Amino acid sequence: MITNILDPEDRRLDPFRRIRDRDLRADGGRFVVESPRVVSRFLQAVREDRARVDAVLLAPEQRLVDPDEIAAPVYIADLDLMTAVSGYHFHGGAIAVGIRPRRAPNLAELTERIPASGPVTLIALAGVTSMDNIGGIFRIAAALGGSGIVLDDDASDPMLRRTIRISMGQVFRVPWARAGTLVEAIPELASASGVETIAIENLEAATPLHEATFPERVMLVIGNEGHGIPPTILGRCPNRIRIEGPPGLPSEEGPGGDDERSLNAATAAAIALHAALRRHD
Repeated sequence: MITNILDPEDRRLDPFRRIRDRDLRADGGRFVVESPRVVSRFLQAVREDRARVDAVLLAPEQRLVDPDEIAAPVYIADLDLMTAVSGYHFHGGAIAVGIRPRRAPNLAELTERIPASGPVTLIALAGVTSMDNIGGIFRIAAALGGSGIVLDDDASDPMLRRTIRISMGQVFRVPWARAGTLVEAIPELASASGVETIAIENLEAATPLHEATFPERVMLVIGNEGHGIPPTILGRCPNRIRIEGPPGLPSEEGPGGDDERSLNAATAAAIALHAALRRHD
């Protein structure tokens, strides 16, 4: 059912008044989705029964949903009213409030969504905490054709508003799982799905990317923005690849140097994923 609302004090707009991430997580476990394209991708996931929606608020010109296709109210209000109620300006005329599942998807659920045989290319995030990097890596995986994403317990929440927006809604498309620790997830994926693991780390002894080979079923590990991949996880990754910089770097700017040059997590993920996906070209 679509309802036009003119009064900013209308109680039906209450789900959109406290839409800070920390408030929504405490209030029954919800998350906010904003902007027309991202809301559209979220609602497609709802229609495909991969997500749940609490309510949708749209500007009159946004025709993103058939109310008969979702079991949630759809409200129409002008842009000024939407901004006054939500408290921010970057919604583009489309806001949805989603309902979090009781728990994040686990590795078993991820393996059900990836091919049982043939090529697989996953990305694992070890302690990646930047919302920008998490969102960017989901967008990269969708754009390049990654099979899915594994996050350890130290990685940031993919369902935060900024992360969802930066991912362009791809958090609702790319399969993902929350694994307690990659130390356990790496052998579990090897045993259950035949996935080999490669650490992407700026180590002098690592194989330069232009010399690297990739197995058919592989998971690329990307480490924390500040300190990289922890030694316990590196110990599970006999294969290590570095994305080399220009030749002839001073030693202090090379791998392990005091002023080491490095890429941010999302950029490293994009370069490594592209190379892995082109392994048979």
